[in-house]
Amino acid sequence: MKSRLFLGFILLIVFGSMAAQCFGHDIYHEWKMPGTEASCCNDRDCGPVTATPIGNGAWVVKVDGREVVVTPDRVLKIPSPDGRSHWCGSGDVTYCFVPGEVRI
Repeated sequence: MKSRLFLGFILLIVFGSMAAQCFGHDIYHEWKMPGTEASCCNDRDCGPVTATPIGNGAWVVKVDGREVVVTPDRVLKIPSPDGRSHWCGSGDVTYCFVPGEVRI
């Protein structure tokens, strides 16, 4: 009996974690690169970031400890789903960006 409870507990943790990852990534599902019908995201290249506006619609985002400049043509004109800034891209290439709350 104890082994079944333990197995059930382990399965709950594993599948609960997987569901949380999928749910968290669902916010990017409908986002399209500006001017295209191509998705911004392939399940690994989007996430919340720290962002600072630098003028003329451009932003600097911190991604994995490095700074990436986001040009205005990559900024989606939609509200952030959770108030945070979100960046989709690879390396220094931005696919799309949604600014969140700006803190000064």
